[in-house]
Amino acid sequence: MAIELKIRDVRTGEARVASFESVGDAENWLRERPRFTEVLGPARHGAIPPGDEIRLREAMRPLDEEERAAQVEQDERSAQAIRKMMAGEQERMRQEMEARREANRDADPNRPMVVGFERGKGMSNGDPADDREVTEVARKAVLAWVAERDTWVHSRGQYVASAQVVVWPGPLPSGTSEDERVQAGGQFQVLAGTAPELN
Repeated sequence: MAIELKIRDVRTGEARVASFESVGDAENWLRERPRFTEVLGPARHGAIPPGDEIRLREAMRPLDEEERAAQVEQDERSAQAIRKMMAGEQERMRQEMEARREANRDADPNRPMVVGFERGKGMSNGDPADDREVTEVARKAVLAWVAERDTWVHSRGQYVASAQVVVWPGPLPSGTSEDERVQAGGQFQVLAGTAPELN
């Protein structure tokens, strides 16, 4: 049975797959494992029978002191690279959010609004880049929408606990009825029990 192991050079961080024709070949290689080569495990989860995996693990020459020091240093470099990448991604998202917020300042105030609803906590604008407050007409429409869905799940002993919908917060577009103020496609989550009062 062919054996594939994930290995890593602890000095450079380069990872690759080492292939062996049999468990015995892999076992012999592990006993003489090249210096600064870390064995990370099977290349594919479950590809090596548990008994053979234990056999290979027991055969592996442990890292010596110099190799362990290189491993620690490489792990720290990898962690720093990940932190730097995450910081860059957070900055990119922050800039994107600020650009969206700036664009929204000049947008139509009556455009559709994402509204998040939590029972017992009320509702709020569900778009962090949108500074508009939920209007009273939107609030009433969302409460009516939630109350209707409460009737859908009441027979199962459930109620709407939270929801996210898109609502027209001001004057409705021509040809749109009040029943369409909350747009189709809203999502909601339910909980079992007695529903707290809607407010």
